[in-house]
Amino acid sequence: MGKHNKNDKGKKRMNLEETIGLPLIESAGGLVRNRSHHVLLMFKRGKWDMPKGRIEPGQSKEIAAIREVEEETGLDPHKLSIKGKLVSTFHTTTHGGVKYLKKTHWYLMEYDSEDDETVPQNEEGIIECRWIHLSDLPAYRELLRARINYVVDFWHQNLAYVPRR
Repeated sequence: MGKHNKNDKGKKRMNLEETIGLPLIESAGGLVRNRSHHVLLMFKRGKWDMPKGRIEPGQSKEIAAIREVEEETGLDPHKLSIKGKLVSTFHTTTHGGVKYLKKTHWYLMEYDSEDDETVPQNEEGIIECRWIHLSDLPAYRELLRARINYVVDFWHQNLAYVPRR
């Protein structure tokens, strides 16, 4: 478990892992945009999602994020680059009958190409990958997972329209 922090009144504060009382697993993923200003979504278990997955032992978060995008979408990893960290999200999940708190580190990724063909990772339940123009994104919001809406909102409000220098 993590360290207790003290607030300004000297009381101990617990971190999220301690508050919820579940073991933590970490994953990494990406909001992928391409040269056409399209973002990549994938349809999995009845919702639109973005590629992400568990960080392997000894692997950096950034390398895990790129690996997961490649595995889940079939995109060429040599055309992927990380432009920066977006946010982290938390949700609970169950693996092997054990409930976990899952922290996902989200990165803004650039795909140095257009709307390349994708190969959805069917064994992970991904049935479709789709490039979406930013102006079409509102039509997908209702079927986006809440944590994905949060990541998209952060990107949209802070980074999507950064002026060119």
